[in-house]
Amino acid sequence: MNSIKLILCLMLSFIFSQGALDQYDIPEYEYKTFQLSGNDLFNSFSNGDETTTTINMGANYMSVSQSPGRNCMYGLSFNYNSESYSYTDPDDSEWDEEEETTNWTMTAPFAFDQYLNDDTKGIFGFAEGSFDTFGGDAADGVDDTSDLFLTIGAGYGRVISARPVAQAYAIADALGIDADDDTIAAIASVIGSAASYESIYKDDAIQQYYNDLAEATGVDGSAMQIQKVLTSPAYNISDRFTGWNVKAGITNNYMQCDECDDKGSMMLEANYAMPMDMDSQVMVSFGYTSDLNDDDSIVGFSSPIYASLLNAFNVDEEIESGTVLGGWNAMSLGANYTKDHSYNWSTSAGFTYISETYSPGGYYYDYYDGNTPEYSSNATVLTVSTTKAILNQMSVTASFVYAKMGGDGFDDSDPITEISTQVTYWVF
Repeated sequence: MNSIKLILCLMLSFIFSQGALDQYDIPEYEYKTFQLSGNDLFNSFSNGDETTTTINMGANYMSVSQSPGRNCMYGLSFNYNSESYSYTDPDDSEWDEEEETTNWTMTAPFAFDQYLNDDTKGIFGFAEGSFDTFGGDAADGVDDTSDLFLTIGAGYGRVISARPVAQAYAIADALGIDADDDTIAAIASVIGSAASYESIYKDDAIQQYYNDLAEATGVDGSAMQIQKVLTSPAYNISDRFTGWNVKAGITNNYMQCDECDDKGSMMLEANYAMPMDMDSQVMVSFGYTSDLNDDDSIVGFSSPIYASLLNAFNVDEEIESGTVLGGWNAMSLGANYTKDHSYNWSTSAGFTYISETYSPGGYYYDYYDGNTPEYSSNATVLTVSTTKAILNQMSVTASFVYAKMGGDGFDDSDPITEISTQVTYWVF
Protein backbone atom coordinates (compact mmCIF):
# COMPACT_ATOMS: atom_id res chain seq x y z
CA MET A 1 0.00 0.00 0.00
CA ASN A 2 2.87 2.39 0.78
CA SER A 3 4.27 1.75 -2.70
CA ILE A 4 0.93 2.65 -4.28
CA LYS A 5 0.79 5.90 -2.28
CA LEU A 6 4.31 6.76 -3.46
CA ILE A 7 3.30 6.27 -7.08
CA LEU A 8 0.24 8.48 -6.67
CA CYS A 9 2.39 11.21 -5.09
CA LEU A 10 4.79 11.08 -8.01
CA MET A 11 1.89 11.40 -10.45
CA LEU A 12 0.60 14.50 -8.65
CA SER A 13 4.09 16.00 -8.37
CA PHE A 14 4.88 15.79 -12.07
CA ILE A 15 1.50 16.03 -13.74
CA PHE A 16 2.10 19.70 -14.56
CA SER A 17 5.85 19.49 -15.27
CA GLN A 18 6.03 18.00 -18.75
CA GLY A 19 9.28 19.01 -20.40
CA ALA A 20 10.15 19.74 -23.99
CA LEU A 21 9.46 16.10 -24.87
CA ASP A 22 5.77 16.90 -24.50
CA GLN A 23 6.00 19.12 -27.58
CA TYR A 24 7.10 16.24 -29.83
CA ASP A 25 4.60 15.79 -32.64
CA ILE A 26 3.40 12.51 -34.13
CA PRO A 27 5.53 11.44 -37.13
CA GLU A 28 3.55 10.58 -40.25
CA TYR A 29 4.57 7.69 -42.48
CA GLU A 30 3.26 4.72 -44.44
CA TYR A 31 4.97 1.58 -45.69
CA LYS A 32 4.22 -1.94 -46.91
CA THR A 33 6.36 -5.06 -47.00
CA PHE A 34 5.93 -8.41 -48.72
CA GLN A 35 8.31 -11.33 -48.27
CA LEU A 36 8.47 -14.85 -49.64
CA SER A 37 10.34 -17.41 -47.60
CA GLY A 38 11.52 -20.92 -48.24
CA ASN A 39 13.33 -22.33 -45.25
CA ASP A 40 14.21 -25.73 -46.67
CA LEU A 41 12.04 -24.91 -49.68
CA PHE A 42 12.67 -28.31 -51.22
CA ASN A 43 14.57 -31.15 -49.61
CA SER A 44 14.85 -34.73 -50.82
CA PHE A 45 16.80 -37.24 -48.73
CA SER A 46 17.44 -40.82 -49.84
CA ASN A 47 18.98 -43.68 -47.90
CA GLY A 48 18.91 -46.88 -49.86
CA ASP A 49 15.30 -47.84 -50.32
CA GLU A 50 14.00 -44.97 -48.16
CA THR A 51 13.14 -41.52 -49.52
CA THR A 52 11.92 -38.48 -47.60
CA THR A 53 10.82 -35.32 -49.41
CA THR A 54 9.81 -32.06 -47.69
CA ILE A 55 8.52 -28.77 -49.04
CA ASN A 56 8.31 -25.66 -46.85
CA MET A 57 7.27 -22.23 -48.06
CA GLY A 58 5.73 -19.11 -46.65
CA ALA A 59 4.70 -15.53 -47.34
CA ASN A 60 4.42 -12.47 -45.12
CA TYR A 61 2.65 -9.21 -45.94
CA MET A 62 2.49 -6.17 -43.66
CA SER A 63 0.99 -2.71 -44.09
CA VAL A 64 1.63 0.03 -41.53
CA SER A 65 0.52 3.64 -41.59
CA GLN A 66 0.61 6.37 -38.95
CA SER A 67 -0.79 9.86 -38.97
CA PRO A 68 -1.89 12.31 -36.26
CA GLY A 69 -5.48 11.13 -36.53
CA ARG A 70 -5.13 7.45 -37.35
CA ASN A 71 -2.94 4.41 -36.83
CA CYS A 72 -3.49 1.34 -38.98
CA MET A 73 -1.68 -2.01 -39.15
CA TYR A 74 -2.71 -5.22 -40.88
CA GLY A 75 -0.88 -8.18 -42.29
CA LEU A 76 -1.05 -11.76 -43.47
CA SER A 77 1.29 -14.66 -42.75
CA PHE A 78 0.95 -17.98 -44.59
CA ASN A 79 3.02 -21.14 -44.08
CA TYR A 80 2.81 -24.39 -46.05
CA ASN A 81 4.48 -27.68 -45.15
CA SER A 82 4.43 -30.96 -47.04
CA GLU A 83 6.31 -34.13 -46.19
CA SER A 84 6.27 -37.49 -47.97
CA TYR A 85 7.99 -40.71 -47.03
CA SER A 86 8.36 -43.89 -49.05
CA TYR A 87 10.05 -47.22 -48.44
CA THR A 88 10.38 -50.06 -50.94
CA ASP A 89 11.39 -53.49 -49.69
CA PRO A 90 13.32 -55.24 -52.44
CA ASP A 91 12.47 -58.70 -51.07
CA ASP A 92 8.86 -58.40 -49.94
CA SER A 93 6.41 -55.84 -51.33
CA GLU A 94 4.14 -56.33 -48.30
CA TRP A 95 6.60 -54.23 -46.32
CA ASP A 96 6.42 -51.33 -48.77
CA GLU A 97 5.37 -48.11 -47.06
CA GLU A 98 4.20 -44.76 -48.33
CA GLU A 99 3.01 -41.79 -46.27
CA GLU A 100 2.29 -38.15 -47.07
CA THR A 101 1.20 -35.24 -44.85
CA THR A 102 0.29 -31.70 -45.83
CA ASN A 103 -0.49 -28.83 -43.45
CA TRP A 104 -0.85 -25.08 -43.67
CA THR A 105 -1.45 -22.19 -41.27
CA MET A 106 -2.55 -18.62 -41.86
CA THR A 107 -2.51 -15.67 -39.45
CA ALA A 108 -3.83 -12.17 -40.10
CA PRO A 109 -3.01 -9.66 -37.31
CA PHE A 110 -4.53 -6.18 -37.31
CA ALA A 111 -4.75 -3.03 -35.19
CA PHE A 112 -6.62 0.20 -35.84
CA ASP A 113 -6.90 3.46 -33.88
CA GLN A 114 -9.12 6.29 -35.09
CA TYR A 115 -9.13 9.67 -33.34
CA LEU A 116 -12.40 11.57 -33.61
CA ASN A 117 -12.88 15.15 -34.74
CA ASP A 118 -9.68 17.22 -35.04
CA ASP A 119 -8.25 16.36 -31.62
CA THR A 120 -5.44 13.88 -32.29
CA LYS A 121 -4.93 13.28 -28.58
CA GLY A 122 -8.58 13.12 -27.53
CA ILE A 123 -11.35 10.55 -27.96
CA PHE A 124 -10.53 7.52 -30.09
CA GLY A 125 -11.97 4.15 -31.02
CA PHE A 126 -9.79 1.10 -31.48
CA ALA A 127 -9.91 -2.49 -32.69
CA GLU A 128 -7.09 -5.01 -32.50
CA GLY A 129 -6.81 -8.74 -32.82
CA SER A 130 -5.89 -11.63 -35.06
CA PHE A 131 -7.56 -14.13 -37.38
CA ASP A 132 -5.97 -17.60 -37.19
CA THR A 133 -6.81 -20.68 -39.21
CA PHE A 134 -5.19 -23.95 -40.24
CA GLY A 135 -5.87 -26.76 -42.66
CA GLY A 136 -4.52 -29.95 -44.11
CA ASP A 137 -4.16 -33.27 -42.37
CA ALA A 138 -4.00 -31.58 -38.94
CA ALA A 139 -7.56 -30.32 -39.51
CA ASP A 140 -9.06 -33.77 -40.20
CA GLY A 141 -11.84 -34.42 -37.71
CA VAL A 142 -11.48 -30.97 -36.13
CA ASP A 143 -14.67 -28.89 -36.11
CA ASP A 144 -13.09 -25.60 -35.04
CA THR A 145 -10.17 -24.69 -37.32
CA SER A 146 -10.47 -20.90 -37.17
CA ASP A 147 -10.35 -18.24 -34.45
CA LEU A 148 -11.00 -14.53 -34.56
CA PHE A 149 -9.73 -12.89 -31.39
CA LEU A 150 -10.88 -9.29 -31.35
CA THR A 151 -10.77 -6.43 -28.87
CA ILE A 152 -13.08 -3.48 -29.56
CA GLY A 153 -13.25 -0.37 -27.43
CA ALA A 154 -12.76 3.34 -26.99
CA GLY A 155 -10.50 5.63 -25.04
CA TYR A 156 -9.20 9.12 -24.48
CA GLY A 157 -5.70 10.57 -24.70
CA ARG A 158 -2.49 9.40 -26.33
CA VAL A 159 0.90 8.12 -25.22
CA ILE A 160 3.59 9.02 -27.76
CA SER A 161 7.01 7.45 -28.08
CA ALA A 162 9.32 10.48 -27.92
CA ARG A 163 12.62 8.58 -27.85
CA PRO A 164 13.57 10.23 -31.18
CA VAL A 165 13.79 13.55 -29.29
CA ALA A 166 16.30 12.13 -26.81
CA GLN A 167 18.26 10.62 -29.70
CA ALA A 168 18.18 13.97 -31.51
CA TYR A 169 19.71 15.72 -28.49
CA ALA A 170 22.38 13.00 -28.26
CA ILE A 171 23.23 13.51 -31.94
CA ALA A 172 23.43 17.30 -31.51
CA ASP A 173 25.70 16.84 -28.47
CA ALA A 174 27.99 14.40 -30.33
CA LEU A 175 28.27 16.80 -33.28
CA GLY A 176 28.94 19.74 -30.98
CA ILE A 177 26.15 21.89 -32.42
CA ASP A 178 23.90 24.25 -30.47
CA ALA A 179 20.68 23.00 -32.05
CA ASP A 180 17.51 25.03 -31.72
CA ASP A 181 14.03 23.53 -31.33
CA ASP A 182 13.44 23.44 -35.10
CA THR A 183 16.66 21.48 -35.70
CA ILE A 184 15.86 19.00 -32.93
CA ALA A 185 12.35 18.58 -34.36
CA ALA A 186 13.74 17.98 -37.87
CA ILE A 187 16.18 15.31 -36.61
CA ALA A 188 13.48 13.64 -34.49
CA SER A 189 11.07 13.60 -37.41
CA VAL A 190 13.51 11.60 -39.54
CA ILE A 191 14.21 9.15 -36.70
CA GLY A 192 10.48 8.76 -36.02
CA SER A 193 9.83 7.63 -39.60
CA ALA A 194 12.82 5.22 -39.73
CA ALA A 195 10.53 2.19 -40.11
CA SER A 196 9.36 3.39 -43.53
CA TYR A 197 12.81 3.68 -45.15
CA GLU A 198 13.34 0.01 -46.01
CA SER A 199 10.04 -0.22 -47.84
CA ILE A 200 10.58 3.04 -49.75
CA TYR A 201 14.31 2.91 -50.56
CA LYS A 202 14.95 -0.86 -50.50
CA ASP A 203 18.74 -1.55 -50.64
CA ASP A 204 19.52 2.18 -50.32
CA ALA A 205 17.47 2.54 -47.11
CA ILE A 206 20.38 2.81 -44.64
CA GLN A 207 22.35 5.20 -46.81
CA GLN A 208 19.33 7.43 -47.44
CA TYR A 209 18.34 7.39 -43.76
CA TYR A 210 21.68 8.66 -42.46
CA ASN A 211 22.03 11.14 -45.32
CA ASP A 212 18.63 12.59 -44.38
CA LEU A 213 19.72 12.81 -40.73
CA ALA A 214 22.92 14.59 -41.72
CA GLU A 215 20.90 17.04 -43.80
CA ALA A 216 18.56 17.67 -40.85
CA THR A 217 21.52 18.53 -38.59
CA GLY A 218 22.99 20.89 -41.18
CA VAL A 219 26.47 19.35 -40.68
CA ASP A 220 28.09 18.03 -43.86
CA GLY A 221 29.82 14.66 -43.63
CA SER A 222 28.25 13.73 -40.30
CA ALA A 223 26.36 10.60 -41.44
CA MET A 224 28.89 8.11 -40.04
CA GLN A 225 29.13 9.87 -36.68
CA ILE A 226 25.33 9.93 -36.44
CA GLN A 227 25.24 6.20 -37.21
CA LYS A 228 27.65 5.59 -34.32
CA VAL A 229 25.39 7.46 -31.88
CA LEU A 230 22.29 5.50 -32.94
CA THR A 231 23.82 2.02 -33.26
CA SER A 232 26.84 1.74 -30.97
CA PRO A 233 26.24 -0.23 -27.74
CA ALA A 234 28.29 2.45 -25.98
CA TYR A 235 25.41 4.94 -26.38
CA ASN A 236 22.57 4.06 -24.00
CA ILE A 237 19.53 6.17 -24.81
CA SER A 238 16.54 4.80 -22.89
CA ASP A 239 12.97 4.90 -24.15
CA ARG A 240 11.03 8.14 -23.81
CA PHE A 241 7.27 8.51 -23.77
CA THR A 242 4.99 11.45 -23.17
CA GLY A 243 1.24 11.82 -22.63
CA TRP A 244 -1.50 9.76 -21.04
CA ASN A 245 -4.47 7.67 -22.07
CA VAL A 246 -7.32 5.56 -20.76
CA LYS A 247 -9.06 2.85 -22.76
CA ALA A 248 -11.72 0.21 -22.25
CA GLY A 249 -12.83 -2.64 -24.45
CA ILE A 250 -14.37 -6.08 -24.85
CA THR A 251 -12.26 -9.07 -25.92
CA ASN A 252 -13.67 -12.31 -27.31
CA ASN A 253 -13.21 -15.05 -29.88
CA TYR A 254 -15.83 -14.37 -32.54
CA MET A 255 -15.31 -17.69 -34.38
CA GLN A 256 -15.89 -20.27 -31.65
CA CYS A 257 -16.79 -23.92 -31.98
CA ASP A 258 -20.48 -24.86 -32.14
CA GLU A 259 -20.53 -26.08 -28.52
CA CYS A 260 -18.60 -23.09 -27.18
CA ASP A 261 -20.35 -20.14 -25.58
CA ASP A 262 -17.54 -17.95 -24.26
CA LYS A 263 -18.74 -14.38 -23.59
CA GLY A 264 -15.20 -12.97 -23.44
CA SER A 265 -13.79 -10.44 -21.02
CA MET A 266 -13.76 -6.73 -20.32
CA MET A 267 -10.51 -4.76 -20.09
CA LEU A 268 -9.68 -1.36 -18.62
CA GLU A 269 -6.27 0.26 -19.06
CA ALA A 270 -4.64 3.56 -18.10
CA ASN A 271 -1.11 4.84 -18.81
CA TYR A 272 0.75 7.99 -17.86
CA ALA A 273 4.23 8.99 -19.03
CA MET A 274 5.93 11.81 -17.15
CA PRO A 275 9.15 13.18 -18.65
CA MET A 276 11.01 14.78 -15.73
CA ASP A 277 13.75 16.27 -17.88
CA MET A 278 15.70 15.35 -21.01
CA ASP A 279 17.37 12.32 -19.44
CA SER A 280 14.81 10.77 -17.07
CA GLN A 281 11.14 9.92 -16.78
CA VAL A 282 8.52 7.96 -14.83
CA MET A 283 5.84 5.79 -16.40
CA VAL A 284 2.78 4.53 -14.50
CA SER A 285 0.29 1.97 -15.79
CA PHE A 286 -2.88 0.32 -14.51
CA GLY A 287 -4.78 -2.61 -15.97
CA TYR A 288 -7.93 -4.49 -15.01
CA THR A 289 -9.51 -7.54 -16.68
CA SER A 290 -12.83 -9.12 -15.74
CA ASP A 291 -14.32 -12.27 -17.24
CA LEU A 292 -17.91 -11.81 -18.48
CA ASN A 293 -19.06 -15.43 -18.28
CA ASP A 294 -21.55 -16.71 -15.71
CA ASP A 295 -20.07 -18.00 -12.46
CA ASP A 296 -21.36 -21.52 -13.13
CA SER A 297 -19.57 -21.91 -16.49
CA ILE A 298 -16.11 -23.39 -17.03
CA VAL A 299 -13.63 -21.13 -18.87
CA GLY A 300 -9.94 -21.18 -19.68
CA PHE A 301 -7.53 -19.21 -17.49
CA SER A 302 -3.80 -18.40 -17.69
CA SER A 303 -2.42 -16.92 -14.48
CA PRO A 304 -1.17 -13.34 -15.01
CA ILE A 305 0.91 -13.70 -11.82
CA TYR A 306 2.91 -16.60 -13.23
CA ALA A 307 3.28 -14.75 -16.54
CA SER A 308 4.63 -11.69 -14.72
CA LEU A 309 7.10 -13.78 -12.70
CA LEU A 310 8.39 -15.64 -15.75
CA ASN A 311 8.87 -12.34 -17.57
CA ALA A 312 10.67 -10.71 -14.62
CA PHE A 313 13.09 -13.59 -14.20
CA ASN A 314 13.48 -14.06 -17.97
CA VAL A 315 12.35 -17.69 -17.98
CA ASP A 316 11.58 -19.09 -21.43
CA GLU A 317 8.53 -21.17 -20.53
CA GLU A 318 4.95 -21.12 -21.75
CA ILE A 319 2.06 -20.67 -19.32
CA GLU A 320 -0.32 -23.62 -19.46
CA SER A 321 -3.98 -22.65 -19.49
CA GLY A 322 -6.19 -24.19 -16.81
CA THR A 323 -9.92 -24.05 -16.17
CA VAL A 324 -11.76 -21.86 -13.66
CA LEU A 325 -15.31 -20.68 -13.15
CA GLY A 326 -16.52 -17.64 -15.05
CA GLY A 327 -16.25 -14.23 -13.41
CA TRP A 328 -12.52 -14.28 -12.62
CA ASN A 329 -10.68 -10.95 -12.53
CA ALA A 330 -7.10 -9.67 -12.49
CA MET A 331 -5.55 -6.28 -11.69
CA SER A 332 -2.06 -4.86 -12.25
CA LEU A 333 -0.34 -1.65 -11.22
CA GLY A 334 3.15 -0.77 -12.41
CA ALA A 335 5.66 2.04 -12.36
CA ASN A 336 9.00 2.39 -14.10
CA TYR A 337 11.74 5.00 -13.70
CA THR A 338 14.59 5.48 -16.17
CA LYS A 339 17.62 7.72 -15.87
CA ASP A 340 20.39 8.35 -18.40
CA HIS A 341 23.30 9.48 -16.22
CA SER A 342 25.41 10.05 -19.34
CA TYR A 343 25.47 8.84 -22.92
CA ASN A 344 27.16 5.60 -21.78
CA TRP A 345 25.43 4.96 -18.44
CA SER A 346 21.73 4.35 -17.85
CA THR A 347 19.65 2.96 -14.97
CA SER A 348 16.09 1.73 -14.68
CA ALA A 349 13.95 0.70 -11.72
CA GLY A 350 10.53 -0.90 -11.85
CA PHE A 351 7.67 -1.84 -9.54
CA THR A 352 4.77 -4.17 -10.39
CA TYR A 353 1.85 -5.28 -8.24
CA ILE A 354 -0.50 -7.86 -9.72
CA SER A 355 -3.48 -9.72 -8.24
CA GLU A 356 -5.94 -12.34 -9.44
CA THR A 357 -9.22 -13.74 -8.06
CA TYR A 358 -10.86 -16.94 -9.31
CA SER A 359 -12.69 -20.12 -8.37
CA PRO A 360 -11.11 -23.36 -9.67
CA GLY A 361 -13.00 -25.39 -12.24
CA GLY A 362 -12.51 -28.85 -13.70
CA TYR A 363 -11.76 -31.49 -11.07
CA TYR A 364 -12.26 -29.03 -8.20
CA TYR A 365 -15.72 -28.09 -9.47
CA ASP A 366 -16.83 -31.72 -9.28
CA TYR A 367 -15.02 -32.30 -5.97
CA TYR A 368 -16.80 -29.39 -4.27
CA ASP A 369 -20.09 -30.31 -5.95
CA GLY A 370 -20.29 -26.98 -7.76
CA ASN A 371 -19.44 -24.85 -4.71
CA THR A 372 -15.74 -24.25 -5.16
CA PRO A 373 -14.12 -21.63 -2.90
CA GLU A 374 -12.77 -18.35 -4.21
CA TYR A 375 -9.00 -17.87 -4.28
CA SER A 376 -7.21 -14.50 -4.25
CA SER A 377 -3.47 -14.24 -4.87
CA ASN A 378 -1.04 -11.41 -5.45
CA ALA A 379 2.61 -10.74 -6.25
CA THR A 380 4.95 -7.76 -5.95
CA VAL A 381 7.95 -7.55 -8.24
CA LEU A 382 10.82 -5.04 -7.94
CA THR A 383 13.53 -4.71 -10.57
CA VAL A 384 16.68 -2.58 -10.80
CA SER A 385 19.13 -2.59 -13.69
CA THR A 386 22.10 -0.40 -14.61
CA THR A 387 24.25 -0.52 -17.74
CA LYS A 388 27.55 1.28 -18.23
CA ALA A 389 29.86 1.29 -21.22
CA ILE A 390 33.55 1.72 -20.44
CA LEU A 391 36.02 3.22 -22.92
CA ASN A 392 33.59 2.46 -25.74
CA GLN A 393 34.96 -1.09 -25.67
CA MET A 394 33.25 -2.85 -22.78
CA SER A 395 29.66 -2.86 -21.52
CA VAL A 396 28.67 -4.02 -18.03
CA THR A 397 25.08 -4.63 -16.91
CA ALA A 398 24.03 -5.46 -13.35
CA SER A 399 20.44 -6.44 -12.50
CA PHE A 400 18.48 -7.23 -9.36
CA VAL A 401 14.99 -8.77 -9.22
CA TYR A 402 12.88 -9.33 -6.10
CA ALA A 403 9.46 -10.98 -6.02
CA LYS A 404 7.11 -11.66 -3.09
CA MET A 405 3.95 -13.69 -3.51
CA GLY A 406 0.99 -13.73 -1.16
CA GLY A 407 -2.65 -14.68 -0.84
CA ASP A 408 -4.46 -18.02 -1.01
CA GLY A 409 -2.30 -19.51 -3.75
CA PHE A 410 1.06 -18.73 -2.10
CA ASP A 411 0.65 -19.41 1.63
CA ASP A 412 3.98 -19.15 3.49
CA SER A 413 5.93 -18.78 0.23
CA ASP A 414 9.44 -17.35 0.44
CA PRO A 415 10.52 -14.31 -1.59
CA ILE A 416 12.47 -14.92 -4.80
CA THR A 417 15.59 -12.89 -5.58
CA GLU A 418 17.98 -12.87 -8.51
CA ILE A 419 21.23 -10.97 -9.04
CA SER A 420 22.79 -11.14 -12.48
CA THR A 421 25.63 -9.48 -14.35
CA GLN A 422 26.44 -9.33 -18.02
CA VAL A 423 29.75 -8.22 -19.55
CA THR A 424 30.40 -7.58 -23.22
CA TYR A 425 33.89 -6.78 -24.50
CA TRP A 426 34.62 -5.75 -28.08
CA VAL A 427 38.07 -7.16 -28.88
CA PHE A 428 38.18 -5.44 -32.27
